[in-house]
Amino acid sequence: MRSITALLFKDLKVAWRAPLFASISILVPVAFTFLYAIVIHVSTTATIAVADEDDSFRSHQFVQVMEDMRNDDGQYYEILTTDPERAREMYSSGEVGAVLTIPDGFDDDLASGLAPQVELALFNINSDGTKNQHLRLEQALRTFNTEVVPASSPRLQIVETAAMEHDIPITIYLGSALILFAALYSGIVNAGVSLTREWEERTAKALILSPAGPGVLVAGKWLASLVLSLVTIGCATVGIGWVLGFPLGRLGPLALVSVMVIWAYGAALGTLLAVTLRRSLPLIPIAVILAVGHFLVSGYESYIRGFAHGGIAEVLWRSTEWIPLHHLFDAVRFEAAGLSQPPGLAWGLVSSMLIAAALAAFAIVRVTRTATFTQGQ
Repeated sequence: MRSITALLFKDLKVAWRAPLFASISILVPVAFTFLYAIVIHVSTTATIAVADEDDSFRSHQFVQVMEDMRNDDGQYYEILTTDPERAREMYSSGEVGAVLTIPDGFDDDLASGLAPQVELALFNINSDGTKNQHLRLEQALRTFNTEVVPASSPRLQIVETAAMEHDIPITIYLGSALILFAALYSGIVNAGVSLTREWEERTAKALILSPAGPGVLVAGKWLASLVLSLVTIGCATVGIGWVLGFPLGRLGPLALVSVMVIWAYGAALGTLLAVTLRRSLPLIPIAVILAVGHFLVSGYESYIRGFAHGGIAEVLWRSTEWIPLHHLFDAVRFEAAGLSQPPGLAWGLVSSMLIAAALAAFAIVRVTRTATFTQGQ
């Protein structure tokens, strides 16, 4: 027992004195649990804005039907507002992905025997989200028609308008995000590990203190990493085309530019991690967290846009305003789906490149100012 206790205190003391690996062992499972908990949360309850122009007893009954619908996981709908002006503002600004308008005269039409209609405007970013909206609203209509209005009253109908010409298939939506995930992850890991290897092989001192300087070291490492990353991205893209039936032939210059910018962003992150950690072992799990985090937040920004109201989901969604990679994810999707590009792509490309340049510059400055070496280097 004394031996076991001694080993216990020894290992805890080691973890206390060198907390990096202990922190990573805690950080990795917590981060994945956290991210997937958010995904599960936002997949249950759909947010919607209702423009209740009628503001009548019957229109309030219809809204109540929508609010009462639920399954074992939670409510089907979270109605963010019933104010017509606010509802349209939220839809126009992207705060919500759908707005349902109950037109003026809704109650009068029911009373006079005319068939009333509600109007759905939908940001149809992917076919899965559109399907969910259809199924939920159809249930609301059935419930209202059978349980609320008298049997002799006309049936309530729905008229739909979509933001885009057609839905983006879920295979294209997901496949585009996976291609860019491969670019981001390969950029972080390949650039990061190629640099940490210099510290691990005790060759960093000679390279950093050479007349060429650390900037040349980083540039050379980036070029070598790009070659390896192109192989990774190419294999991932072919695999996605084969498994998901992704239309690779539709990808053009915008997709190529988006992939390269996201790779450069990843390489800048990997460079900063490398000069900070100087070891490959802790770098890789952190790279996984960063890549998956960006994939779930920026890659699914257009999907969680309508769900992110309140709590950590809104905080994560708001963070995409400062790291605007989601414009690049959408650019690949829209090109693969044969749709016109949405606004914001130029801003996304320029700001992402500026962030990558700032991260790389900070990494170079950091390695210059903290040029300390151990183990005889």
